[in-house]
Amino acid sequence: MIDGPSVAAQSQSTGSGFFQTSVDPDVVYMTAAVREDGTAEWAVEYRVRLDDDNATRAFESVQADIEDDPDSFTARFADGMSRTVASAENATGREMELRNVTVSAEKQTFGQEYGVITYRFTWTGFATTDGDRIRAGDALSELFLDDETALEIAYPEGYEVASVQPRPSENRSSAVVWRGPTDFGADEPRVDVTPAGGGSQLPLLAGVAVVLVAVAGGAVLLTRRRGAGAGAAGVAAADDGQEEPPEELLSNEERVIKLLDESGGRIKQQRITEEFDWTDAKTSQVVGTLRDDDAVETFRIGRENVVTLPEESDLLDDDL
Repeated sequence: MIDGPSVAAQSQSTGSGFFQTSVDPDVVYMTAAVREDGTAEWAVEYRVRLDDDNATRAFESVQADIEDDPDSFTARFADGMSRTVASAENATGREMELRNVTVSAEKQTFGQEYGVITYRFTWTGFATTDGDRIRAGDALSELFLDDETALEIAYPEGYEVASVQPRPSENRSSAVVWRGPTDFGADEPRVDVTPAGGGSQLPLLAGVAVVLVAVAGGAVLLTRRRGAGAGAAGVAAADDGQEEPPEELLSNEERVIKLLDESGGRIKQQRITEEFDWTDAKTSQVVGTLRDDDAVETFRIGRENVVTLPEESDLLDDDL
């Protein structure tokens, strides 16, 4: 639909710059292609279904306006995005800048014909770098994606994911994608990548059974729980006292598994909520993912939900 209300109200304040446009899109697709220096090349696509003559004529009118006077469109978009970048700069304490805003409008086919308005821009300082590690996502903390919106974070070729949270909707070659509705938490989204084969790291997206990692000069055996999908791994050190992966490298699912391991294999679901300062809805989502992957089992005792590791299910009693 063209010339409908903006969808800016559906976003958190840190992301409102993405959701300002003269069209009411059927789909919003945002892509951040992160470079090795932490700068990201962005593309924000507003896609409108051209499913009748009225929609087609309306889009063609906006398309003509953009071609006649692109500066008026880029100026308005840049104004909103500049506020978003400034907000992220204040939140992260990192210098950032918005550059090179452009706009285009064209018809494309995604199964059916769409009119697509695309804003492209450069966001310097979007990600952080630590040696050869790239960390992206903190500039978008608490962003909300409605059910018409998707976010893709792409990383350089030759890199692989070391950690990602929350669990992405889709893993692509050199990219992860989240599709709404998704309400990112204070520490989400996050993607850490390192050069492929560049040393010891926790392969959070691999469905392997056993991984050998060199840590602190020794070998640490990391055991993946059979049946757990991406991000739902159980991690255990072969020897007591060995260094464990840093907490920030664990996915939400792995943090829950680690807490279960440390708690004897079973805990009340409410404790997970309190331990990680999550909402009840987020806890239910993470536990549900683990349950679907057969990494945990759940049941009720009175009014309490209880989460347990599968091997503990036959040892359950009421003394929690």
